[in-house]
Amino acid sequence: MNEETGTLRLGSGDNLYLIVGGERYRIAGDDLQNLLFRGHPAPVTMTVAREGEDGVIVTETAIVGYAAMGVTGRAVKIYTGVGHFIVPFVSFRRVVTGEAASASLFPLVPEGCP
Repeated sequence: MNEETGTLRLGSGDNLYLIVGGERYRIAGDDLQNLLFRGHPAPVTMTVAREGEDGVIVTETAIVGYAAMGVTGRAVKIYTGVGHFIVPFVSFRRVVTGEAASASLFPLVPEGCP
């Protein structure tokens, strides 16, 4: 079971950032609009930097998970490699629209687990 928690924050360019255990994930602004208004899942990405053979820093963006509306529409579930999280839709919307500075992500416990 995942005991780690995280935080949602709105960043530049209307991108939403998820900070979980020192890792920083992003949901692009366009994908947020599709998630909020159409209910379409949104990819969660992460930028990875590494040093190339000639000493040049190379950055790559990789899809590492996704965010989707819950069945009832009351929550957003976020799935990443470091864990699965849930945030109430009201809190999610407030952060995306700038009404709130941040919101907490809560560990998503699979059904049937204590």
